[in-house]
Amino acid sequence: MRNDNDFITLTESGMLALWKQVMHLEPVVPGCSIERGDGIDLDAWLLTHIQQWYANLLATAPIEWVPVENVIADVVLTADDQGVVTAMVPPQCVRPVEWRLAGWRHSVSRFISADDPRTSIQHNALTRGGACNPAIVDAGDHLLLFSAMPGVAPVLERALCVVRPADGTYRLHRAALATIPTWHNTIAQL
Repeated sequence: MRNDNDFITLTESGMLALWKQVMHLEPVVPGCSIERGDGIDLDAWLLTHIQQWYANLLATAPIEWVPVENVIADVVLTADDQGVVTAMVPPQCVRPVEWRLAGWRHSVSRFISADDPRTSIQHNALTRGGACNPAIVDAGDHLLLFSAMPGVAPVLERALCVVRPADGTYRLHRAALATIPTWHNTIAQL
């Protein structure tokens, strides 16, 4: 069960301060100051790694650790004459979580990648998914939903996706913070 009380939202400066603390770069010792003219811009370097870490978190972390929203209002659906539905995924979506068309007996939460061999069976009217056994192919910027009733306008009932917050903040479960040192160690080895 998802507990939104364990979620935090940080601005870029808040995330930067957190990373400095986790990486033992702060707090600084009062009364001690060292300056170099040939060093790197530590904040810029850290921000690059923070962005990479967060993008990886959104793409791979457990659903309970990342922001998930129903983006149904932002999805554009089109259907061909055989009932194959194309859903244009809104730009804030990182990955689909659970989708359902009206008329399907259940939602789909396991998505087939476009290069998976199982994708080919979805293009045959006799073997493709339908109301009893729906299937969805994730093609990146759009999803192919197999399938709807031919000749009937498809209606989306659910479109849950992991999303990147539109305001540029970092929204995540507190448990995900434990992955920062591991990510930092991976970077240090590069």
